[in-house]
Amino acid sequence: MLAIEYDVTPEGVIELVALVNAVEEDGADPDGEAWLTWRRSHEDGGLGCAPIPPDDLARMEGTEDPEALRAIVESVILADRQTKEEVAS
Repeated sequence: MLAIEYDVTPEGVIELVALVNAVEEDGADPDGEAWLTWRRSHEDGGLGCAPIPPDDLARMEGTEDPEALRAIVESVILADRQTKEEVAS
């Protein structure tokens, strides 16, 4: 499982921090749940972390176009923010 770590500035600008392979090297956590649980224990409660859905990951792996890749990452982050902001309300 691949996840996106990101920050949102006070001005609302999204900054990509990292793409994280959340699968344990020994294959013990193939869905990355242990990493997500650990990540949610941080001060932001995992707010700046978005698991990449399988369909989006396949699209990312299938393109070499930087703009297409940027659009996919942006859509994953925006969907993640929307979901988390709805839950917080």
